[in-house]
Amino acid sequence: MTQLHEMLASTRKASPTTAEKADAPASGDADLFHRAPAGYCTLDADGRIREANLALANLLERPISALLQQPLARFILPEDQDSFGRFRRQLAETDHPLTCEVRMEKKEGGVLWALLTATLVPEADGTPTGHVVLCDVTSLKHKEQFVQSLHVVLAQVNQAIVHFRQPDELFREICRIAVQAGPFRMAWIGRVDEATGQLNPIAHDGHEEGFLKSIHVNVNPNSAFSQGPIGKAILQNRVMASTETDASFQRSPWRFEMLKRGYRAMAAVPFRQNNAVIGTLNLYVEEPCACSQVEMDLLKRIGDTLSFAMECFEIEIRHRRAEAALRESEAQNRAFIHAIPDLVFMNKRNGEYLAVHAPDPRLLAAPAGAILHRRIDELLPKSVAERCLKAIATALDTHELQELTYTIPIDGRKRRFEARIAPCTQETVLTIVRDITELQPTDKSASPRKSRRRSGG
Repeated sequence: MTQLHEMLASTRKASPTTAEKADAPASGDADLFHRAPAGYCTLDADGRIREANLALANLLERPISALLQQPLARFILPEDQDSFGRFRRQLAETDHPLTCEVRMEKKEGGVLWALLTATLVPEADGTPTGHVVLCDVTSLKHKEQFVQSLHVVLAQVNQAIVHFRQPDELFREICRIAVQAGPFRMAWIGRVDEATGQLNPIAHDGHEEGFLKSIHVNVNPNSAFSQGPIGKAILQNRVMASTETDASFQRSPWRFEMLKRGYRAMAAVPFRQNNAVIGTLNLYVEEPCACSQVEMDLLKRIGDTLSFAMECFEIEIRHRRAEAALRESEAQNRAFIHAIPDLVFMNKRNGEYLAVHAPDPRLLAAPAGAILHRRIDELLPKSVAERCLKAIATALDTHELQELTYTIPIDGRKRRFEARIAPCTQETVLTIVRDITELQPTDKSASPRKSRRRSGG
């Protein structure tokens, strides 16, 4: 850049010094000054343009005569005036070239991002003259802004998947984010219909203007409607980007419809569920800019985030189904228990009562509320309790159904019961107790029965 300063400074003396001559091409050294690829000008002590080349005039879309004797600050946007003022003050305090980025206004109202590189060179009389090289970095700044906006979109998409519980609601929010927080003119999301292979629009935002009704995307590899960026993104499971200058864009049957709505470039971002592509996020911009690898990677991350959301939705659906099935199973079990006329208990290995079902509470050794979380040996006679605890341990250890009969006093009357003990979990059993007083003699205190070998689980 210093060599460029020196070269242009050596040739500027041959350039015209009046507005009338400045607009006409020169020859020799002056021609080199005007044909330099970068904009160049010199400034007086007040910051007014003394000389300017054709490159600068072309960048600002004004004739050289309209630039001369004008403050360079006049062409800088108000938002960057403070930055330019600090730049000039710093320049006056050093002998080295300094750089500054500013936005400048073109004649037709456009904005030019300019990288200014300037240095002060003292004239023979000691008056400093500013030498300024101006490079157009508009495309680079647009790229930077595009990448920054993709980061914003990615961050907001990550936030959205936490707050939205329904896919369609999330799709609408992502399209809104892409348009309002991102650089996109329009965004839409489509899902593949497994039966037909059609990509059906689910949500959109931005300047759609009937576009989705005019297109047709099919994921059949042999279909002509699957050869565009969207179809290829689905079939190849990768981000596809295209601009109006690409051959694929030119061959697209929707080229006219896209250009009519100001879509000059697009990207199709696939998303997956259960390792299969189920749809795409489709993004359209007004500028025909090709995506860099950084931008493609960011778009892929957005697709991966959407895929993660789809997996979470699927897991949540499976959980809801499992919970519904569990509730149905529990309801059935409760109905079975309630339909049993016998006493039903849930006991731990140590005999603690975890649950009690008593259609006829008069058959209980104590009220149901007093039985819960007490042990068998606290409620039943010692000999009966010992036999019951032994049967519980055997059922748990052998995973086999155990049966026994016993007699205990209930309300002053001896009643005979038959108990069937089945293993339930590793440390609990289900015990069904039936009153057989009317079926058996009452003079025997207890009569063991042979265990039936059955699997308990």
